[in-house]
Amino acid sequence: MASREEPTMTSYLVMLQTNSNQSFIFSSPRLREQIGASFEITLLSRWVKEEAEKLLKPKPLPSSFWVSDSSGKVIVRFTEADGDPKDLAKQLIREVTLRALTDAPGLDVTGVFIETSSGPVDPADLERLDREFSEYSLNRRPAAARFPQFPFLERGSESALPASASLCDLKLIQEPLKPNSFDESSPLSLPSRVKRAFARTSREQQVEDVEKRLNKRRKKLEQEPLLDPTKLAAAFQDGEESEDAKDMLSSVGVIHIDGNGVGAIMRDLGCAHRAVQIVGDSTTSDEETTEESEGLQSFIMEVNRRLDNVVKDAIALSWYDVQKLTLKDVQQLTQDTVAPIVPVLVGGDDVTVYTDGRYAIPFAEAYIHHYEELTKKDDLLSVLAIVAGGKKTDAPDRDHFEIGDYIIQSPSPLTASAGVAIVGRNFPFHIAYDLAEGLVSRGKKLGKKKGEVPCSTIDFHVLRDATVLDPGETLDEYKGRTQRPFLIGQYAPDRIANTTTTSSEETPTTTSQTLSSWARILQAVAVFDGMKPDDPTQTTGDPFPRARANRIVKLLTDYVNVPKDDAARSKCLGYVVLKGNKEAFATQEQIDNDKQKSDDAKRITKRCDHPICAIRLEWTDAQENARGTKALVKALGPLPSKTRLDDPKEDTEDCIEQVRWLLDLIDLSGNLPDRYLASRIRDDADRVAPEEAADDSTAGGAQ
Repeated sequence: MASREEPTMTSYLVMLQTNSNQSFIFSSPRLREQIGASFEITLLSRWVKEEAEKLLKPKPLPSSFWVSDSSGKVIVRFTEADGDPKDLAKQLIREVTLRALTDAPGLDVTGVFIETSSGPVDPADLERLDREFSEYSLNRRPAAARFPQFPFLERGSESALPASASLCDLKLIQEPLKPNSFDESSPLSLPSRVKRAFARTSREQQVEDVEKRLNKRRKKLEQEPLLDPTKLAAAFQDGEESEDAKDMLSSVGVIHIDGNGVGAIMRDLGCAHRAVQIVGDSTTSDEETTEESEGLQSFIMEVNRRLDNVVKDAIALSWYDVQKLTLKDVQQLTQDTVAPIVPVLVGGDDVTVYTDGRYAIPFAEAYIHHYEELTKKDDLLSVLAIVAGGKKTDAPDRDHFEIGDYIIQSPSPLTASAGVAIVGRNFPFHIAYDLAEGLVSRGKKLGKKKGEVPCSTIDFHVLRDATVLDPGETLDEYKGRTQRPFLIGQYAPDRIANTTTTSSEETPTTTSQTLSSWARILQAVAVFDGMKPDDPTQTTGDPFPRARANRIVKLLTDYVNVPKDDAARSKCLGYVVLKGNKEAFATQEQIDNDKQKSDDAKRITKRCDHPICAIRLEWTDAQENARGTKALVKALGPLPSKTRLDDPKEDTEDCIEQVRWLLDLIDLSGNLPDRYLASRIRDDADRVAPEEAADDSTAGGAQ
């Protein structure tokens, strides 16, 4: 008797995602609205949970429901056991998008669904879902289309949208919001009103989360951060909030940080899952799953959870570090003297933070340090670092995971790239953000160089021109004049290796201790400022002359336009010999003979004004006559040359690579707190013991 085939069961995958998050956050120049907008994006997960629970009532959400849950993107699954999965998918999208329309006007939420089998969710299903979302996104109406497009009586004061009635009159919001009297009496658009009303809730939850995470590590903020977003915003920009400001910032730091290789993990979850199964010890949380069909789902949710925890822990620990640093500078912390920390975007591995310009670089460096340490200690994320690190250049294409194909071959830390834009108070946040984002992209090009061990990076820019409109053009102006971006973190020593500004194998060092690449940069800053490299609390009284530094930086501007095949690069000794109206390169003998002559009229050579020669002579003269220069050259010796990092065969002269650090030192010197150099160098010396030197390399990471 022939057996009957069991009917095929179906299920539906649903993806709901917020779109154009940056545009939504930065659509208003007001900090309070940006804080509120950031919070609104995080509401998506809650909306999905609450509306799904209504649809499946009286049943609780099944263990198979959640597939992925990260900030601004949720994937869930309905099966026939839940009812009609297609109808449930449609209803969920309808209800969640309606919540977005009423609770967060202006937030663009899109939902799509696809039919799948009732079997385990596999990578092919997720790829199909992504394609469906992309196709739908091309044809959907933008969120702005929800608002009136024809003339209206009054325009909102902060946007081109129409002004709306007060929230108290509209009664649209399902959240208990308390708008202030100024907002209620002002002509604001509906999105602006809601964002401002959410700002207080967002700030309170943000600070509460930071304090909880620190408490778990027996740490505590010395000073409670400002909770009132109105008073907080007054420190950053003029406006109606400025009336309550007691301590306005002289500069603002906009920090953007993005994890390296996390996108590669999410694009190939099947490969990542297999890597963990082969290499890792644990793939699940404390809540063990027993259903084999939920293997990939459980893995995705666990990656989301652990990555979210690591990012928020790193923010909390960096917040704590910066506050400790503030205490060293001001001696007595108050809400007016503590450096304000304002996370405005925390999604997945992306972080955007506003703070005092003096503490922006320290915050970024602290975050990367904590991010690497936390991911290294995590038994799941450390395995995913293998996939994030990328494949070897000669690795064959495979449909399955082979550890020998990857650059990193054992559990290691994940890396990140940070961009810091230091701008003046009242500078438009959206332009500063674009600049910081461009700095991250530039850092990633160096940190994720093909075929190399991935490395964390920091890049920064001090913007002195308030009229800048194109961040890309701004960064291009400094090409070839600095050594930014900087390689930092665990992998930096191996990447720097023989690419220092001193090509000799006997590169001088400022200390016998094993220090990180970042601490060595700070040592160079200390020497540049006339302080001892190992103890910047002690002065030498020999800072490098600022006028000479600026003069050399100006010479570099001309140098970057010199062709690589220019003869002066290799033949000119910095002097030319005069022959009528013609000039030719002088020999060393002619130069030495002229130096013995006291009468200028009898000399046949003169200094060459070619950019290359001018730099050589200026730098040589500085070492001979400018106090503190020899110490600075010694400190610059072990620092990396970006030119040689980009091309190991580059034969640029050491002096050129050394003076390319001058603009970096000028900017770092002017934008780091007084006590930061000393405390950070000391902490690094205490943290890295000589016997741990091997841990500063890729030993244990790349094999």
